[in-house]
Amino acid sequence: MDKSASMEANHSSPTGSTQPSLSAERSQGHIYEVAVQSNSTNHSSQFADVALLQTFKPLIIPCYVLVVVVGVVGNYLLLYVICRTRKMHNVTNFFIGNLAFSDMLMCVTCIPFTLAYAFNPHGWVFGRCMCYLVFLIQPVTVYVSVFTLTAIAVDRNCLENMRRADCPL
Repeated sequence: MDKSASMEANHSSPTGSTQPSLSAERSQGHIYEVAVQSNSTNHSSQFADVALLQTFKPLIIPCYVLVVVVGVVGNYLLLYVICRTRKMHNVTNFFIGNLAFSDMLMCVTCIPFTLAYAFNPHGWVFGRCMCYLVFLIQPVTVYVSVFTLTAIAVDRNCLENMRRADCPL
């Protein structure tokens, strides 16, 4: 049976079952799109989560806005105090300032875009460049936070061990 005959056979299957249908064809080669139709009324549970998210939208948006505002203002104040107060200029406080900057960057770049993406029915609407940028910045801010916390732990450990004079660094 050739391709056209097999497509005719698939296209004319009985109603009420799963029916593939031919919807696109190109001249250099055949490209077929298959649309599957089902008469089942059992909806997938993945869309139940979207409906639940939409239900709590009036509660979720103010909570996200509060997190962003408190995160940006609090981390900015911490950076301001560390930069302006001469007594605060030590290694541990610079690590904490780095952590504050990373958290502030996450609050500004990641949280609003994630919220907009979650509630927009069209998906990502900010363009290809912002898609690459935001999805690059999200893990980078997490990595910076983790590595800064690790550096703080190593620094504190060395300070403690220097008191005993056996720090390897």
